[in-house]
Amino acid sequence: MTDLNNVKKGLQDLSFEEQLQRLEEIVEILDDGEAALDEMLALYEEGMKRSQYCREYLEKAEQKVTLIQSQRN
Repeated sequence: MTDLNNVKKGLQDLSFEEQLQRLEEIVEILDDGEAALDEMLALYEEGMKRSQYCREYLEKAEQKVTLIQSQRN
């Protein structure tokens, strides 16, 4: 079963690309539907946390690009 304390730690330790890879793994497991309900719920929660991290990361990257572009003009 997924340990959500490790997920929180892992959010900061993994690169954006590694986060996406883990999200893909989670989706595959959930789509398969073979895991126990408790594990599927934990994976869903982990996926939502990782998804939020990725969304925030992309928002920060977009802000940085916008700032760079505005400084260039």
